[in-house]
Amino acid sequence: MFGRDAERMMQMWVDLLNEIEGSPLRNPMWERVPDSIKRKQIGSVEDRDTEIVLSADLPGVEKKDIELKVDNHSIAFSAKTEERDYDFGQSFDFELNPEEVKATFNNGVLDVVVMKAEGTQGKTIEIE
Repeated sequence: MFGRDAERMMQMWVDLLNEIEGSPLRNPMWERVPDSIKRKQIGSVEDRDTEIVLSADLPGVEKKDIELKVDNHSIAFSAKTEERDYDFGQSFDFELNPEEVKATFNNGVLDVVVMKAEGTQGKTIEIE
């Protein structure tokens, strides 16, 4: 319908987005960006009906070097190694239960499960 002009415009958008994201394949200036700026997100958060699940890759970290904090509306952790400092935080607009937290650290992976407070948990509704 729009032909070659639409294809060219789409390619321009893709190139622009790759440049903004700092793709090293598309932007030779990427090599000059300090590592502290181009670090990837280290933690992922999954919102389940009754709980929040956090998982983070922390290579080179020992369990004793991790500081984990959970309050009514946020989860945060930090850890330091000689090579890198890890820092992660996530806030929520619903309430968590900081008394019901399970955290494990195995093979460089931190897994945290935090229960949502009563009343903020999701509910499955049967459709009639």
